[in-house]
Amino acid sequence: MRIRDLFLSALQSLTRNKGRTVLTMLGIVIGILSVILVLSIGEAAQHSILGQINSLGTDLIFLQNGDKELANSPDQVFATPSLTYADSKKLKDQTWLRYVLPLVITNDLVTGRGEDITVQVTGTSPDEAELYDLTFKEGGFFDVSDVEGRSRVVVLGHEVAKTIFGDEQAVGNSVKINNQNYRVIGVVVESGSRAFTNLDKSVYVPVTSALDLYGQKYMTYIIVQPNGISQNETVYRVTELMREAHRLREGDNDDFFMETMDESVQSVSQITDILSIFLSSVAAISLLVGGIGIMNIMYVSVTERTREIGLRKALGAKNRDVLGQFLMEAVVLTALSGIVGVVLGIGATWLAIKGISNVQDGWTFSVSTNGILLGFFVSAGVGILFGYAPAKQASKLRPIEALRKD
Repeated sequence: MRIRDLFLSALQSLTRNKGRTVLTMLGIVIGILSVILVLSIGEAAQHSILGQINSLGTDLIFLQNGDKELANSPDQVFATPSLTYADSKKLKDQTWLRYVLPLVITNDLVTGRGEDITVQVTGTSPDEAELYDLTFKEGGFFDVSDVEGRSRVVVLGHEVAKTIFGDEQAVGNSVKINNQNYRVIGVVVESGSRAFTNLDKSVYVPVTSALDLYGQKYMTYIIVQPNGISQNETVYRVTELMREAHRLREGDNDDFFMETMDESVQSVSQITDILSIFLSSVAAISLLVGGIGIMNIMYVSVTERTREIGLRKALGAKNRDVLGQFLMEAVVLTALSGIVGVVLGIGATWLAIKGISNVQDGWTFSVSTNGILLGFFVSAGVGILFGYAPAKQASKLRPIEALRKD
């Protein structure tokens, strides 16, 4: 039989029992939908995260507390803090560093005029405004004198100011953070998210004031940017300075570590790749279950059509004709499942990314080409793999024995 005839015959056979066909397709459809959704979300997440990282610049270096070996493990939470404001001042004195950003970061409630909002409180230095390229709706950022004077002044994100003050001017008024009064000196224009921070739901205070506010001595971390030297040279020089500042003797392990933007990008890529592979493997179980379902249905179909097979072979059909017919049915069944799965996968991806983008900036709709190709090829492969055994059994039936079946 020609391929066209085999295809039409397969379609006719599948439409004979629509309910069973749809139920059989379901496992493959869900599996392919899941693979496309997982791979597409994984790629979109990777692009979003890398975009957030690169938005700050590719030459930033993060100086952090603890041991680098524990950087990506739960034990890092228990690392002994070591970075102080004095460390950041020592770094600030170095001409080979363009920016030094000491940071104390926590979440807290900001209240004022009977309203309250949970925000990210960032204790920082004046370099923050320049590094993040902040633009102001009202007022401006604090300066070095505010940091040195441990001033209780605050810059509000757009949403924070709107929640507490509405359309009224915020600058000159006060808000409470951790039950302490802070005078508003600036409001940032609506800015969305940048570098994993929702700027609209953030407030900024002098780093020294943040240390006083929360009774802390140590930084969350310090960001530095080289000025005219390489990242490797910067890491070397900062290491020497910090070891000296922390009075570490030769042979003592560092009580801090540094991570460059390139290392952050590699870490993010590895994590998202591993997560995509893991979730795709879980989705592949649906394909396996769907394939087994197809094989079972094909065996049932062979049993139900034994007399038909016997009649065809009695009229001259060869083994390869019967094999081709049943194999084509399996392939058509899985190919249709693949098409439906791809279409639904694209739709599910669009809905998922639209939902995420409503709460997190930087997510754009895109569908994984690898996911679509994988969907088509896997569906065809499943049809051949799981349809071959029933088709082979059908082709080996003897005409006389087949015609005896009721």
